[in-house]
Amino acid sequence: MKFYTTVFLAPVGPELVVPALTAALAPFDYNDYAHEPFDVDAAWDWWQLPQQSLLPLRPEYADDPSALRVGDGVVVAAPKRIIDFAAMRRSARDHAAGTWDAWADVVRAHPGALPRARFDEIHDDPESAQRAWLQQPAVQEFAQAAASQDHPYFTFSLLTADPVVVFAGDRGHFLARAAAQAIATHAYLTSDGRWFTEYTDDRGWDTHILEMDGHLDSVPDDAVIARVRCHI
Repeated sequence: MKFYTTVFLAPVGPELVVPALTAALAPFDYNDYAHEPFDVDAAWDWWQLPQQSLLPLRPEYADDPSALRVGDGVVVAAPKRIIDFAAMRRSARDHAAGTWDAWADVVRAHPGALPRARFDEIHDDPESAQRAWLQQPAVQEFAQAAASQDHPYFTFSLLTADPVVVFAGDRGHFLARAAAQAIATHAYLTSDGRWFTEYTDDRGWDTHILEMDGHLDSVPDDAVIARVRCHI
């Protein structure tokens, strides 16, 4: 499996980022694992710097020399203060707000939609339950819009989702989750050597992304944030 890891480093210049990453990641080397008991969810067997930009810089820092760049200027590490996390979160929140409100419009037009699980309870086989669930006007409209790939908010990635479940909670929480997910990676490694994923203490994806979001806010502005691509 290939995945991205966010590594939180102490303040270092760009020329020292790779040595700092090497030292920080070393304890989690699958082939030379130092932790007991062994945790396959906190390990890698190779890692590399990414070849795509995952850390956009604030416009006024576009040419800041404190960022580590590879290839054609891809930023792979930079001090927190110059990375545009605010724009990443804002864009995600705006899209999430549009998606939530679009579903609210559907529900107003077609109230009373039930989740897919409810049909499993009242039908003897999954196929019948699926057909009955899809016959609901709200779900039909949502699925058709997602399948068209033309809707600004009901994207193809939502095609198999149950909108009644996805949008069942609080709007504010939905937006906060989207903002946190915008900066989340499969794993993150704190500057004091702790590795976290959604599997840490079985906390799940939602807790993972919100914890990572909170950790990012807690580190000082001069902390260096790096992204690496790992494999296990």
